Amino acid sequence: MKDLVSCFSEHAVRISDVACSGSANAAAGAPEPSGGAGARAAAVSAVTTVYQSRLSASGKELLLEVTWSRAPDGPALSVAVHEAAAASRHRSATGGGAAPRHLHRKKGSGTFTAGSCVVGVFWDYAVARYATAGGPEPASGYYVAVVADAEFVLLLGDLSRGYVERLHGGIPVAGSRVARRRERFVGGGSCWYTRARFVDAGAEHEIGVVLQDGDAEAWVTVDGRKVAQLRRLRWNFRGSHTIFLDGGAPVDMTWDLHGWLFHAGDEASSSSSSSCAVFTFQARGATETRMWTERDDGDAGEEKEKASAPASGRRQKPGGGGGGASGQGFCLLIQGFKSFSKST
Repeated sequence: MKDLVSCFSEHAVRISDVACSGSANAAAGAPEPSGGAGARAAAVSAVTTVYQSRLSASGKELLLEVTWSRAPDGPALSVAVHEAAAASRHRSATGGGAAPRHLHRKKGSGTFTAGSCVVGVFWDYAVARYATAGGPEPASGYYVAVVADAEFVLLLGDLSRGYVERLHGGIPVAGSRVARRRERFVGGGSCWYTRARFVDAGAEHEIGVVLQDGDAEAWVTVDGRKVAQLRRLRWNFRGSHTIFLDGGAPVDMTWDLHGWLFHAGDEASSSSSSSCAVFTFQARGATETRMWTERDDGDAGEEKEKASAPASGRRQKPGGGGGGASGQGFCLLIQGFKSFSKST
């Protein structure tokens, strides 16, 4: 039978092959995170992570969106919770989801309703510590705890377990998994780096995107090695690519640079998502045997601002990724904006 790898396009690259290769197209020419090859690394302005959790008592599935963003007085936190089935129907009808709750203080608690659920949020990031990259998402010294129908459905931060044991030891803790993650980079250059785990048992990888030579070409790197070189971007501003991670697990990458190249300078569009560069990295679930272009992407509307890859998943543990019953895997979405605007 024909080898699976040979079924992909000529642009597909296996990471293990690149790592072992001594050619100039491998790691030797990859841009450095510090801004090699004339590129400057931009800082993250906002991070939105979508988690899935299932209540043990009712079996109800919830989607929880946690956003860390930059604000004039420091990092800001917002949380949105909605029932998965209701959210899907709402997106189909309106193209949107539940409005987020902005938590204006760095420590506190609040309650609200999400569908038929009563939700409580408890948080403290007053003394949180942040990574040297300067992003708005804390690295340690914080907790965020979300309760729905008397169950903890999400625990974030290194202090969350201690908070639960100290004050709420009798409340059950439901499992949660990461479905997708969106990172927005605004200003500061056209060099974007982040980290993600696409397979449950796999390693965490550094993902890098660099636009060079006046936006004439772009590099995509994984763990410092080039896996894609995009040339003649004014003609090749949209496309797809397949990379292989963690022993051969396929990750479908798509890019859309039309807004970045042709609308970033327009006043009418500079404050909208139509003016940004978009790269998506979609891990395939264990049951998937087709390219993302052949999938039913009916659930992709929420994250599809300019990319055409689906953006949902079911088998991702906190901090990682993987496929699940839905047949879809973890999705990473990177958005790059040239300047600050109200929408970013």
